Amino acid sequence: MNEQKFWEIIETAWAASPELNSLRLETLVNNHPSQIEELNLALNDIITDNYCTILYTLEKEPFQKYVQILEEKLHHIDRKEIHEYTDGSDDGFLYARCFIVGMGQQYYNMVDKDPSKATMDAEAEIFGFAAYDIYEEKFEEECTRNLLHNIETGSNPNGGW
Repeated sequence: MNEQKFWEIIETAWAASPELNSLRLETLVNNHPSQIEELNLALNDIITDNYCTILYTLEKEPFQKYVQILEEKLHHIDRKEIHEYTDGSDDGFLYARCFIVGMGQQYYNMVDKDPSKATMDAEAEIFGFAAYDIYEEKFEEECTRNLLHNIETGSNPNGGW
C-alpha cells in the first residue's frame, strides 16, 4: 500500500457509481455549494458502501498501511486556515476533513492548496471511520488508531493552532 493505491481505492469507490462520479468530477471544476451538498449525502451513503466493499478485499498489512495514510491525510489538513471555511466544532472539523479526503485526491489537493475551496457543513464521519470498523470486523481485533498521526482537531503542530 502506498499513497497512489490509497487514492485509487477512493477513486474506485466513486467510479462504482458513475452518475455520482460524474457529478463529483464536474464539482471539482466549479465547487458549486448545491452540488457539494448532494455529494455530501452520497459520500455518507452510496460511496461509503462502495468504499467498504473495497476495503474488505485488503489483506491485513496493506489495510494497516491504508489506515496510516488515511490518518496522515487527515492530520495534514488539520489546519486553522482550513477550519475557518468548514464547521466550527472540533468533531465537526474532523468530519469535514473526512469529507475532504473522501472526495478524492483532486479535491483534497485543491483544499490543501486553497483552503477557501473547503465547504461549510460538508461532513463525512461515516466515511472517515469506516476503515477502522471494517478492519476490526474483518480481522477480529482492534484497529490501532493514531499510530503515526493524531487525527483529532488541533493535533497538527504545524496547523496554526
